[in-house]
Amino acid sequence: MLIKLVFVGKLKDKFMQARADEYIKWLRNGNKVEIIELADSTKEKEGEAIKKVLEKEKGFNILLTEEGKLFSSIKFAEYLGKIDKKIVFVIGGPYGLTEDVKKEADLLLSLSPLTFTHELARLLLSEQLFRASNILAGGSYHNE
Repeated sequence: MLIKLVFVGKLKDKFMQARADEYIKWLRNGNKVEIIELADSTKEKEGEAIKKVLEKEKGFNILLTEEGKLFSSIKFAEYLGKIDKKIVFVIGGPYGLTEDVKKEADLLLSLSPLTFTHELARLLLSEQLFRASNILAGGSYHNE
C-alpha cells in the first residue's frame, strides 16, 4: 500500500510522538508511508492547505471526522485492502475540517463516536493502520 498521512500540526507530547513513530515504522514494513505536516492556523487556512495537498496527491481521500463511518478493525482492513491506488488520510487541526474539505473525501472516517484531540487521533490512526496492514498480511498483532 502507498499511504500519505496529512496532519495539521505536530505532535507536541514526546511520548505520544515516540509511540506514533513506532507504529509508522512497523507500518513501513511492506508499505510506503509518507507524512505531510501542515502548519497550525485558522480552520479556513488549514482547509486551503489541505485542499492543495489533496489536489496534488490525487489519491483515495479518507478524512477523519467524528461524523464519519465507523468500522471494526477487521472491516477497516478489508476496506483498505480493496483500494487499488494511493490512500491519503487527513486529520485536521483542533477545530476540525471545513465543509469544503469534507467534499473532497472519498470516505469520511470516524475512529469512535467519542471526540479525541487531533493529536490523539493521529496516534490512534497510526496504530489502526499498522493493525490493518498486519491483518491483511496474516500477522499475529490483532487478536480476535
